[in-house]
Amino acid sequence: MSCEVLEDEIQKRFTLNWLIQGASQHAGATSHYLVRDELNAIDPRLVRPYDQLALIIVLQYWRLQSKLLMGSPRRFWKRAATNRGHPFSGHTLLSRYGGMLAEETRRRARERCKEKGVTVLPFAFSFQTAFLIVRLRRLETPHRYQLIELAKEVTSMIWGIPADRLNGTLEDRIRARRSIPVRSFRDTILGSCIAGIGGVVRHDGKLAVAANAINWHLLTKELVKGTAELVCLHGLNQLSDDTYQRVLYATDRLDLEPWMLQSGGELWRRLLAAMPEDCSLAQVLMDLARQPARILEATIAAVIEEPESARQLLDYRSPNNPK
Repeated sequence: MSCEVLEDEIQKRFTLNWLIQGASQHAGATSHYLVRDELNAIDPRLVRPYDQLALIIVLQYWRLQSKLLMGSPRRFWKRAATNRGHPFSGHTLLSRYGGMLAEETRRRARERCKEKGVTVLPFAFSFQTAFLIVRLRRLETPHRYQLIELAKEVTSMIWGIPADRLNGTLEDRIRARRSIPVRSFRDTILGSCIAGIGGVVRHDGKLAVAANAINWHLLTKELVKGTAELVCLHGLNQLSDDTYQRVLYATDRLDLEPWMLQSGGELWRRLLAAMPEDCSLAQVLMDLARQPARILEATIAAVIEEPESARQLLDYRSPNNPK
């Protein structure tokens, strides 16, 4: 494979990772509403903490502790557009739109804080985060089996995947090893903060999704993310084993996940807004994953800037459209 083709595959994988993380972040903001009645039947005290945790997970990237570890989001995204040594400098979409989408995500979250009872004061924010984690553990512990099944149910609802291809566990502490290698001291710290893990596994000769997390909110996010990864494999299965490993080594990095998450949720929201009616979400993502790198880039640019144009592109590629 030529260097140019390999670079295209690397940039395509970055785009797919962006969509995968965006699906996860969007699920964190919406999944508890999809099954509100079921959650209330389990314990009516659960929904509000999930609502608050969803905002906290978004806003954490702009807190002092995160800035000390990862750097300022504003500076990071500015460098993506100007610094050739930046990991996203070769990616037209991330370098151009990442900062704008991240800031829009932050704005939307800040607007909802007062309504949902989330503080933005530095020390109070950290205290509220710790309090929510402990409170959810106490509320969820008697209902873990029901919550695991509900996480699988909502994931199946979002993707149309059979629930028997989903496996999840709720644990007080995440001990599973990550498949993404630790490459730096920063990765070590990020790895120690993991509260949920999800991905594709082989089970009984078939590919399935497995996830574990410390609460239902994070478990659902990880199952949704793992399913998105499974769908996106349709865009990688034509690569040789050597090329596949080289692409993943260049793109699947712990230190890049926070940036994908903080901007990906807004990207996913815009993709949903651009989708034609009666289109399967899984089919649309599969079609995107199968597109050549340059066509995928143009489609996602349209999703961000020209939703009506993007709707026509997505409708044209939908199996329900006879064109």
